Amino acid sequence: MKKPSLLLSLGSLLALPLPAMAAMTEMADSELADVSGQAYIVAFGRYERTIPDLTERNVAIGPIAVSDAARSVEAGLPNLTDQVRQGVVSSTNSALAAGKLALVGSVATVPGVGTVVAPILALLPTPKISYKISNG
Repeated sequence: MKKPSLLLSLGSLLALPLPAMAAMTEMADSELADVSGQAYIVAFGRYERTIPDLTERNVAIGPIAVSDAARSVEAGLPNLTDQVRQGVVSSTNSALAAGKLALVGSVATVPGVGTVVAPILALLPTPKISYKISNG
């Protein structure tokens, strides 16, 4: 693998959240005041789901502490990681919008049901992602 490809692959690990298992516990308002972090927000209309950033987790793949590596890269190159995240958010939102248009267009060509289903699909909200940094 060429060095630029390797760097791009490693950089994308900062942008892509990995699934994590965590127990939910109720917090008091005083505890919530100290909460800070980074997360992706996936929104579909009024429904939102927050997915913690890789740097906010403790992910390890085999002997490699991926989250620790992501935190050290972010600390060393904060502008680059911000640009990568913004690029991921922008390109994902563009792909989601284009995918929705393609879906509506292809459904519209189905004889019999396309003229009914396509307008309904067009009225559905387009999924969007955003990136948020909160400071407690």
